[in-house]
This record gives sequence, C-alpha cells and structure tokens, in this order.
Amino acid sequence: MMCPAEANRAQCPLKPRTLGRGIRLPLVAPAPNPAGSPPCCVQRTVTVPAEAGANLWQPLQYGSEAWQRVYLRLRNSVEGINGHAKDPLYERLEDAGTRRIRDITAQTLLLAFQLAHANRRKLASWADAITLGGERPRRRPTRRRRTKSLGTWTPKGHITQR
Repeated sequence: MMCPAEANRAQCPLKPRTLGRGIRLPLVAPAPNPAGSPPCCVQRTVTVPAEAGANLWQPLQYGSEAWQRVYLRLRNSVEGINGHAKDPLYERLEDAGTRRIRDITAQTLLLAFQLAHANRRKLASWADAITLGGERPRRRPTRRRRTKSLGTWTPKGHITQR
C-alpha cells in the first residue's frame, strides 16, 4: 500500500513536497497523534502482512473452488451481456454514431437508455423461449431463403447453348 500523497493523489502537510501540485488534488489534514505520524506518512510504502488476514476479508476465499464456481458464472454472464450490447446487429454501443450528442452527461444518459433497452430485449426473448402454463414456447419463424436446385445452377459468365 502507498501513501496517497506519494502516489500523487493528494496533498499532505506532513510531506511538504506534495503541496502545491495542483488545485484539484485534495488536501489531507491528518489528525494530531501523540504517538507520532502514521507509518504511511513516514515511509514510502507499507506492507500488510499475511497474518492480518487481508485475503480472508471477502466472503469466498480467492481461488477456492466455491469462488471459481461463482466468479466464472458471473464473468460469463457479464461478458455475454457486453457482447450482445456491442454487437453491430443489436445495440451497437461501441459505435458513437448511435449517440450523436455532445456532453458526457448526455452521452451517459443515452448509454443508460441503450443498456436498458438491451436488457429489455434479452428478457423478452428469454420469456418467449420458456414454456408458460404447459404451452409450447413461442419461436420466431426462420427466415431462410429458398435455394435453387443444383440442376439449374450455371457458373457466372458461362453461356448455355440451346
């Protein structure tokens, strides 16, 4: 772990060289402590020992079989939604031409509407695919083109003589 002032994320009066870096960086006001400054203020980095149990702070231990089952299922779901939302035949989120407006706030709002629409369509197609009340699921008709038989096929540019 690194001190926020050392990482150029804040300004701190305990580290005078971090002051005046920019007006957008927050100024940290450390509380006076009779024991002295915290370790992260007097050292460049702080190491958290394994005995502190930092790897056990989450509900499922990282790398365990239970964690892999949950993580992989959730990861597949998220990647599937991302692929559907970025697909050029559906929502086209990567195409900035679908949101022709300036300003980050307006872009974010329109993106939220596009994602909501993608979710609504995914839920509607799922509802159409399941059986309700013993009925057969509704399916979209296939859109196949009628193909000609091979007996009528001729190569391009070839003229048949009669």
